[in-house]
Amino acid sequence: MLLIKFEKTNLFTYNSYLNCRDVIVQTLKRANIKVSYSQGFNPHELIFFSPPTSLGIESYCEYMYIITDYNLVDEFKTLFNKYAPMGIKVDKVRAIEKKPNFYDLIDYADYQIVTNSTLSKNVIEPILNTVEFKDKIYSIAFEKNTIKCVLACGQKSNFKLSKMVDILKELNIITNRITKLNLYKMDNGNLINIDDILF
Repeated sequence: MLLIKFEKTNLFTYNSYLNCRDVIVQTLKRANIKVSYSQGFNPHELIFFSPPTSLGIESYCEYMYIITDYNLVDEFKTLFNKYAPMGIKVDKVRAIEKKPNFYDLIDYADYQIVTNSTLSKNVIEPILNTVEFKDKIYSIAFEKNTIKCVLACGQKSNFKLSKMVDILKELNIITNRITKLNLYKMDNGNLINIDDILF
């Protein structure tokens, strides 16, 4: 098995989860990297992903693992990136023996939200501190036209970024770009980068 970290950027962020999966399958075929198939009447490639990122959000922290006999880790990254379309790129690869449970690992995500105007902490923060949002925000900071925040992202709790976009829209602030930078697991009150766990 291979564990893979990849990024989705630019126009590729507008590909749905299923389209993204199809592109990855086709890229692996072009690179001549054979993936194992499931058994049964409708066999499919054994590729498993971390929870999908919402449409239109750039991400530098997507994860997947594939069941394959291919074990040339350095070659995999080079080959995949050679045949992948613009906007999808493998950053890290390693061989693994145990399947990771992505859904159990991920508790928070680190986002950067760029808007069209200077932000006022005094206007936005009181809204985000309401009961609906407060327990889902680990940290939030405002820098000129940018919000940097760590928000709940996982099975236990999840902050829907569409809510943040709606709040900003009500304040006549347009969201230009949202980027997911890192994923974290909460352990005894501390955030641990998923990279440090998986790689």
